[in-house]
Amino acid sequence: MRQILKKFSVVILIQGFGLYLANAWAFQANILTPSEVSEGWVLLFDGQTLEEWSPRGDARWEIIEGTISPISESGRGVLATSNELVDFMLKVEFWIDDTANSGIFLRSPTTGQITQKTAYEVNIFDEHDSWPTGSINEVGKIAAVPNTVNKWNQFEISAVADRLTVKLNGKTTVDVHDERHTRGVLGLQYNGSGNVKFRNLKVRTIG
Repeated sequence: MRQILKKFSVVILIQGFGLYLANAWAFQANILTPSEVSEGWVLLFDGQTLEEWSPRGDARWEIIEGTISPISESGRGVLATSNELVDFMLKVEFWIDDTANSGIFLRSPTTGQITQKTAYEVNIFDEHDSWPTGSINEVGKIAAVPNTVNKWNQFEISAVADRLTVKLNGKTTVDVHDERHTRGVLGLQYNGSGNVKFRNLKVRTIG
């Protein structure tokens, strides 16, 4: 009996420690490091509010454990920033399941519809026939289909003049020149099904 109780206590201790680590990581997310502060990075999401964001379309958005997430099956839409950017670098982490289709929009219009025609869309959908995760729709395609499902991934994106670059988990997937869009807001996309989450959204303006 004592051995059973000891094993039970160990299990509880391990579970408790795991929960502590999860909470500790959530607490550490959505902050700037001292080096990022000195380099001029700015947080776009503090983990608690969506004051600098506004929804477009039917999708409804919420904050869950320090992440931005659309409410499942709430419809299609985009969550857009309030301020326009011209030349910038962007960092964002995302988590997506195997049914959701999402993306990051760059240089989007300040009003009206945000689509791959009116903005640049860095796609998040591994199984897309033409533009798998890490591609810029209609602009540049990743060389090999990645595996980003059910785990956290990071984009590092830059838009400087007509040059657009995308890094997925540290590897460059797109490096192209395109002049169609020169400025605009950022947007997080939800296509109406599945689950996707975003955190650690940081931007640094250039010039």
